[in-house]
Amino acid sequence: MSLNAQERLPDAGRDTASQGSTRGLPFAVVGCFALLIFFNTSFNIYAQAWQFDVLFPVELIILVTLLLTGSLSQSTGRIMSRIAGAALVFAVIVHLIDILTRSIYGRAIDLVFDASQIPNVLDLLATSMGWPLVSAIVIVFLAVFSALGLLAYLTVLRTAQTAIAPLQSMSLAVRRFLVVPALIVSVIGIDDGLRPWGETPVVFSARSIEETLDHLELASLWIDGGQAAIDEMKSDRGMIVDGRTTLPGLSDTNIYLIFIESYGASLLERDHHRAVVEGLYKEYGSRFGARGLKAASAQLISSTYGGLSWLAHLSVGSGEWIDNNLRYRAFIGSDMDTLQTILSRTGHHTHLVMPGIRGYWPEGDLLRFDDVYAAADLGYEGIHFGFFAIPDQYTLEKLPSLVAETGRQPFLAQVALITSHYPFRPIPPFIEARDKVLTGPIWEEAAEAAGSFDIKDWADPTEGYIKSAEYSIRSAFDFVARHAQPEDLVILMGDHQPWSIVSGNLGGRAAPIHVITGQDHLLRCFKADGFVSGMMPERNEGLYGMDIFLHRLITHFGDAADQCGPPFKSQE
Repeated sequence: MSLNAQERLPDAGRDTASQGSTRGLPFAVVGCFALLIFFNTSFNIYAQAWQFDVLFPVELIILVTLLLTGSLSQSTGRIMSRIAGAALVFAVIVHLIDILTRSIYGRAIDLVFDASQIPNVLDLLATSMGWPLVSAIVIVFLAVFSALGLLAYLTVLRTAQTAIAPLQSMSLAVRRFLVVPALIVSVIGIDDGLRPWGETPVVFSARSIEETLDHLELASLWIDGGQAAIDEMKSDRGMIVDGRTTLPGLSDTNIYLIFIESYGASLLERDHHRAVVEGLYKEYGSRFGARGLKAASAQLISSTYGGLSWLAHLSVGSGEWIDNNLRYRAFIGSDMDTLQTILSRTGHHTHLVMPGIRGYWPEGDLLRFDDVYAAADLGYEGIHFGFFAIPDQYTLEKLPSLVAETGRQPFLAQVALITSHYPFRPIPPFIEARDKVLTGPIWEEAAEAAGSFDIKDWADPTEGYIKSAEYSIRSAFDFVARHAQPEDLVILMGDHQPWSIVSGNLGGRAAPIHVITGQDHLLRCFKADGFVSGMMPERNEGLYGMDIFLHRLITHFGDAADQCGPPFKSQE
């Protein structure tokens, strides 16, 4: 058997390999240091600041484990270095996207769902900016992602060249001895339940561990089709008895449930913003009183932040905390009750109005409303205002005719307004001539008054937000002041905070809610839970989660209710 050069000259070969490996040492050290900083950097939406944790990320622990495993043999080293490189590139890209997602939405990324939303996001951007500018932005993002990915891959290869050769100079027994504890440390790093020091890590980045577990949990939900989420939700439905619960206390009451897009607690936290909404509260509070209507208000904690409004809508309607799209899809595909199915069983005819839905939407059938109206069903013939096209004032003015088509009472009319959706412009002016709102020409004139979208609206959208929020809130309040009857129950609520760049995360995840009716006994129940009289809610972090709202309705107006049920008590 012939020997290769390194086997014939072991000492010289090892010296050469060692010299070759040390040439990559500066690059490997700098690259590892850069990755250490990168994985420990995040954007804290609560403090609205970048933060750096002086901890050793679990990703790099796993990288070291792979390289130690690669030192067991030359062929294993080549394979493991490439696996480690590919894994680290993936981790870098995921972490970068995760930073962006957390800074905007305040949540971890959902790799499957968020990827599916990329075409919609690009379409939204292009409607406001135009495809040339959007294309340039995409190219810049891809360049940044590629550069970071390349840096990560080259760092792994250089680190492998630097580290594996010296390791291979050790005896096989020593190398095996090093691999075993490295594997144990990696497993402990990923599973925080195994860490002996409890919730406060001393080595690993808690954020990295949290991200890893979030991704693993979401992946498991995708794999089992959300069955684990269904089982968990069905295990405790509180006072909801699926298939049986009714709301006899509301059996003679028409109910409007109107969600106002991005109507968040931050509007109450800045002086300029609060002055705008306080003016609306005062103006329309007086108009409500003239019609025999009274209001009680509070703030509820949303299950989403900055977007994904449907998660908040279903949290309110389902009595479950729906904070990711897998739980959403799992729930609407189940037979569990919602507010609309419970009210349908009570005797209500249920309507869902979704002006933001412009295409195929199979979820509409799964939500189990009697009638569903998307954008194409509203008959809007005016000029499009931004991506979502239809002004909120038009949608609300159309609502009475939609409800009247069936002639069925009592009814539930659930509406999701959309004008105050990011990027908040162009903003249609409020039309004072209400009798012309449903005609097309009035919106041509309104479009000229609204002006065109400017790129600075993306760079600093705060002013656009307050103006669009004012428009949507005014449209909703004006609808109530002109159409609601004292015997009705109107629930106006925000779905979530706007993006953190706009909200500054002032007010946390809370969103205002107003219940408006002429029936004192209904208001008394909400006040028992902590709602305050009038339109101005208390400025707090939220009375309770949106998932609790349906349970409170059942407590007060359900089968076992006697007048108002017991007041809400926090479980904390």
